[in-house]
Amino acid sequence: MKLLYTPIDCYVHTVEAVISYAGLRHQVEPVATKPFDQDTGLPAINPVGKVPTLILDDGEYLAGGPVIYEYLDSLHDRSRLYPRQGRHRYTVLRQAWMADALFDQFVLLIIEGWLYPDRQRQDHVVRCWAKVTGILDQMERDAGSYEDPDIAQFRGVGALSFVELKMRQVGEQVNGIDPAYDWRQGRPTLSGWYETFGSDPVFQTPLLPWD
Repeated sequence: MKLLYTPIDCYVHTVEAVISYAGLRHQVEPVATKPFDQDTGLPAINPVGKVPTLILDDGEYLAGGPVIYEYLDSLHDRSRLYPRQGRHRYTVLRQAWMADALFDQFVLLIIEGWLYPDRQRQDHVVRCWAKVTGILDQMERDAGSYEDPDIAQFRGVGALSFVELKMRQVGEQVNGIDPAYDWRQGRPTLSGWYETFGSDPVFQTPLLPWD
């Protein structure tokens, strides 16, 4: 299999962690891919033009983090990251979706920061930031019930590492956002879980050297 993705310094890629957890590091060839490059061949494989994209041995591709994570989770004999059935499965899926939303809201703020300060949409910034803090507050409430490793916790580590990586950039470039904001303040349960769970070796070794 080949994994097309973009290595980012100091960012925990969920797909890397899932590959490590599943013991598939020697079965997946990582391919550094910059989807916005003019000469990228990504759209010829995945017409949406996004990473991660996983090319299977028979040539079929899988795209979208949740699809790839669940496929990789089907290839190992450890405890599954995706519960197979029952209420717990849907709780985990909701929590994973929420972590995805935290990542997405930060991307929207990064994009807003590309605009000149006088062209930024303050109402849009306020909405995005309210969602960021609301998601973090919900994660604080959820963290006390985290048990065995699951995809929501893997995705949570990835999303929180992205917030830490991009917080200063967003604060410096987007009107009304404090670059010194610390998501850990007032969220002791989430912070403690992140320090403990996020230190697991599966999150520490990237597939490729960082750019």
